[in-house]
Amino acid sequence: MIFDAAKGGTVVVIALLFASACSESGRRVECGSHAGPGAAKLTALDYEVDYNAYSSTFLQPEVAKIYGIDRHKKVGVVMVSVYLKDTPGMGVEACVSGGAMNSIGQMIVLNFDEIREGEAIYHIGTFRIGQEEDLTFRLDVEIATTGKTHALEWRQKFRRG
Repeated sequence: MIFDAAKGGTVVVIALLFASACSESGRRVECGSHAGPGAAKLTALDYEVDYNAYSSTFLQPEVAKIYGIDRHKKVGVVMVSVYLKDTPGMGVEACVSGGAMNSIGQMIVLNFDEIREGEAIYHIGTFRIGQEEDLTFRLDVEIATTGKTHALEWRQKFRRG
């Protein structure tokens, strides 16, 4: 797997933040924009969401080139993958959207591209990293098979050295 070094923790997503529009067209899921805030609580989920953010310098040069990612200490990468709990490695179609906020309240909008490698599906977004950044990521993950949108939030520090 290309992004093994980037794999982060697994999280069970627990709340809705925004509703997004997703519709299937063949095997490709078309992702829409935010429709507005949501306020529901999720009590059970059959999915795992793997996520992480890291410097693009962690990518092998060949990998960065294949996927058109600028490999530089000023560029960060967010990766999100959704799996059924009982079939790890088998990607589930999803729409991923959202952004990150820095410590002075500036919002960074993330645009995600879908990458498929065999049965795995990755959603990759890039962002600029300042000299020292403390970012709060807030992402919405809509699982295509259920149509439900789940919120994911974490905080992470980046230092260029």
